[in-house]
Amino acid sequence: MARPLLAGKTFHLVFPCFFQPVSYTVDMKALTQAALVAVLAEVKGATFATLITETDSRCRKTGNPYGNVRKVSRVNVTLGFQYAAAVNRQRTREGAEADFEAAPRQWGVRLPGTMLVEHKGKQYLETKVERSLGHQYFSETGQALTDAQVAPFLPVRSGPGRQDVEKEIMVRDYSLDSIRSLAFKGEQYVMLQDVPASIAGCILAPVTVG
Repeated sequence: MARPLLAGKTFHLVFPCFFQPVSYTVDMKALTQAALVAVLAEVKGATFATLITETDSRCRKTGNPYGNVRKVSRVNVTLGFQYAAAVNRQRTREGAEADFEAAPRQWGVRLPGTMLVEHKGKQYLETKVERSLGHQYFSETGQALTDAQVAPFLPVRSGPGRQDVEKEIMVRDYSLDSIRSLAFKGEQYVMLQDVPASIAGCILAPVTVG
């Protein structure tokens, strides 16, 4: 199936905000959200991927001098995973009975035969988080912030709940418009956003050199 890519273009991409800066020059493929959905539809079974995302950190407003804090993250994830099976494998590793059953989703509708969730007109990519490769917070004005500066205003994160495991199986749904780049199965993609990103869009802005 033909894909609407910007083939043959060479981009320089530098990610200065991570603990271990990533800098490389590759033949990237640029995707719209619609094209990303088409690419993901071809993925079968559990697949490892690396995402760079820009998300709202949901900091509380009271006493917060930084405004709407954005978080740019680079993370390893698994796509197309089976949640209950992943939890039961972890329970087995910890010597517990593998009798976990997943409850219905609290929000959104899983699109049949896909790894996507739809909620209030937006689509989300369901992932199992494997490892964080670094992150950086930014204030509403684009100022880089440390974890210590942001920590007092972050929401309290809930634990593993019903999983009953020591090592939580972390599931994260990323809205497609929060994904800035995606790499899996030897391919690397840069997302073309309908609405330009305020922070990561600048960090990831490709410079065409060929």
